[in-house]
Amino acid sequence: MDNQPYITDNSILPWYDDRVKKVSNVTRSISRNTSRICDTPKKIYSYLNKRVWKQDAAKRAAAILAYNSLFREVKENAMFVGPTGCGKTHIWRCLQELFPDKIEIVDGSNITADGWKGDKKWSTLLDSPIICSGESAILVIDEADKMLAPKYSSHSENVSQSIASEGLKLMEGTIADIKSGSFTYQVDTSRISFVLCGAFSNKADEIAKNSNNGCSIGFGALSHTVKAYDQPLTTQDLIDYGVMPEFMGRIQRIVNLQPMTLEDYYKIMNSGCGPVRHIQEQYKVEIRMTKSRRRELAEDAYKNGLGIRGIENRIRQLVDDAIFDDCNRQSFEL
Repeated sequence: MDNQPYITDNSILPWYDDRVKKVSNVTRSISRNTSRICDTPKKIYSYLNKRVWKQDAAKRAAAILAYNSLFREVKENAMFVGPTGCGKTHIWRCLQELFPDKIEIVDGSNITADGWKGDKKWSTLLDSPIICSGESAILVIDEADKMLAPKYSSHSENVSQSIASEGLKLMEGTIADIKSGSFTYQVDTSRISFVLCGAFSNKADEIAKNSNNGCSIGFGALSHTVKAYDQPLTTQDLIDYGVMPEFMGRIQRIVNLQPMTLEDYYKIMNSGCGPVRHIQEQYKVEIRMTKSRRRELAEDAYKNGLGIRGIENRIRQLVDDAIFDDCNRQSFEL
């Protein structure tokens, strides 16, 4: 047992208080206002529907999970599965904008087990004023497939299973001791819903390959070719991928998202919920793009597999280049 003090009253923890104030003073009023507007699953879904292209089932699942977790205080863990650029994380970023003091998004790709090299542990993911507020919250772990993919040490130990094992009690609900600086404080994870987002692309490719083995020869074979993610990934698929059965037992819902087609990218470039609008809101400017530029960005996103994230990065780069030349501009022709 170390000699660090345990803190249960946030009011006597100055550094923690400052971090909470930074979140709450700036964003809590926003969250309260939007909470009044979006206080039912249908209203949350409607909010998402204006900002996320397609993925209707995923938007409905996210809406009910957010409602249950934040309004009814029902703990529910979920896995959002789909290819890069399909909108898994984007859905939760949109919800984070709606509930900024209730949702934390973290990167799980480089998490390591206790005793292994690396500063990022499960406890690090919980070290946030949102998660440590003592109120119901949602922790979204992005790139979860990289965290859970089998990785073996020089002694043939599956490191990913050690990582998953450490998360079992947290995902089920427990009192976790979190160290930050010179203090140790406690977090009740029974008030936290965990959402894991991942591509699990190797498993999706394997399923498609196996499905095509019986229809790759003969007349009409090409028209029946199964592509990755055509079939939803199941609990058993993820266990076969290498995720511990006990870990999957803590997941109440698997949400499968569909790949974006080239036509989807064309349409999203002209939609009110696309990346152009997102960048406009971020930069507080007006952006007009030529038809040829929109087509170029859509085709690039489809070919390079970077999806909407890739499109947003390109638009942001174009806007930044223009701002460098004239930082007072409020309107851009791209």
